[in-house]
Amino acid sequence: MRHISFGLIIVLMLLGGCASPPVTQKEDKGPVTRIPPTPDVARQLSRREEPARDQVRNAFRYDRTITMGRIPGVRLYTYEPDGREEVVGFALTDRDGKRINKRGLEGKGSKREYLFQFPDRAREEIALLVSDDVALSKRYSYDNMFRELYFFPRRQLPSLERKANRFEVRLPTGEPVIFDAATAEVVGGVLKEQPIDFNRNRHARHNPRIDYEGKGLMITVAQRGEAPRRAKVWGKTKRAEVRFPAQYQKACYMSPALLWDQRPKKGDTDPRLTWRMKSDEAVYELVEKRCGWDLKALRGRS
Repeated sequence: MRHISFGLIIVLMLLGGCASPPVTQKEDKGPVTRIPPTPDVARQLSRREEPARDQVRNAFRYDRTITMGRIPGVRLYTYEPDGREEVVGFALTDRDGKRINKRGLEGKGSKREYLFQFPDRAREEIALLVSDDVALSKRYSYDNMFRELYFFPRRQLPSLERKANRFEVRLPTGEPVIFDAATAEVVGGVLKEQPIDFNRNRHARHNPRIDYEGKGLMITVAQRGEAPRRAKVWGKTKRAEVRFPAQYQKACYMSPALLWDQRPKKGDTDPRLTWRMKSDEAVYELVEKRCGWDLKALRGRS
């Protein structure tokens, strides 16, 4: 069995899009696997490749090994579908950035993480998961604030390349986001971030505030201490936010149930919250119908 820490089990829960891991997944409190550097993995991570398939194969939906130390400042997610290691995600963590995570400078344990995931190297689950841990109460559901961002068209798998003291990440649209390699703060590109909200009132605290200024379409959902993809959390109806900043100034809103299957599967206590749209075109059709937008500028760019 691969070894991952308990804290990382929570990440896998969100990667699967549900509040609890699949019933076959066992908790393992062993250490994060550490493997010597593999040049092939670094080269693979920097390539701008098209998705290998449209949908995630069920056998590989939750199949990944989490490793550290192979690329300094980056946590890698890999799997071996055919005996060859392939990258299916990477994460950058801001533990003490002076602009975004000022409390971390005091050694209080707060952090912001950017996790770019693409399970099974498929188009279906390409997403950016941003999480803030304010580390105020040390209670998971009180301190952890989540946002998921989905970008269209999905032309490529997210990529990362080290350039001097910067990480250049490419979104699925091919657009760049530039991170400071030392702090993991966003310093350029099509994303803008606001500092972590350390409000001690968890009900008033904001989820990670990330603005998209690119030419594509973005869909985002957010929640504290729970899977953001849920249509209803703790009795409260949730909304997904849709933005097309190149053409429309105001956001559009719709139920997450239109985007993620909310029905529990047989044997599960929670829904798997899997993506319902089979293609970028299906996403555009839904948005045009619900928002009244014209997305012809995006068609043909996938």
